[in-house]
Amino acid sequence: MFAPNHRDLLIACLWASLAVVAVAATDNTILRTVLCVPVAILVCGHTVLRAIGIGAASRAEHLAYAVGASLVVGIAGGMALNAAGLLSPLGWAVWFWLAVVGSSLTAARRGGPAWTLVAAPDVRRWHVGAVVLSVLVATGAYALAVRDETAQRQFKYTEFWLLPSEDGGQLRVGVRSGEEKGERFDLDVILDGQPLATFRSVEVAPGQTWTRELPVAPAAVSRRAVARLFRPDDNRLYRSASALLTGR
Repeated sequence: MFAPNHRDLLIACLWASLAVVAVAATDNTILRTVLCVPVAILVCGHTVLRAIGIGAASRAEHLAYAVGASLVVGIAGGMALNAAGLLSPLGWAVWFWLAVVGSSLTAARRGGPAWTLVAAPDVRRWHVGAVVLSVLVATGAYALAVRDETAQRQFKYTEFWLLPSEDGGQLRVGVRSGEEKGERFDLDVILDGQPLATFRSVEVAPGQTWTRELPVAPAAVSRRAVARLFRPDDNRLYRSASALLTGR
């Protein structure tokens, strides 16, 4: 598919493919950064320039064009992925893979000579410093985005439930903490206005689930059970749940 004089396009496609695999198969931030950042800020722009036939007189000029083209592809990808609900690391990796592979195939079908540059670059210290700073900023931003997405929890709350068993002989009460830190709760269960069970200073760590099963004597009529959850610090009602036990 790729002629010998288009090895740069083949390498670009392989690199973009490895980036997708890294995002899909691992949570290693360093590996993701090393493979994905060059694709997003340089490789993609290079293949796009090759596809539309824009050349450059020097490596520095081509580098500037490639970074600019990559930014354009990234902006377009942000809008497309947001509209499709795929704004995630894997969505970004697939988007740039499609851009790289699509533009590489277009460039290969167009034919033409191998990618060459007319003149050697006139590289100065500030050029190197600017490139290194740009790479560090982009790498840091990507690493922060990956970390924030992994740790993101939009809604932090505590779940509380009271459920009867199928035969009506038990009540199951439970608490699942979604708070940022461990919490202590007081809990009481009332059946037809009479205390059924009381628990004091129940400690629940973030993400932990606490449950208890309470036996209930059978009755001929339906009864209503209410469970209440309090925070001991202020003794205010924090959550409540109810259940209806059907009579036999």
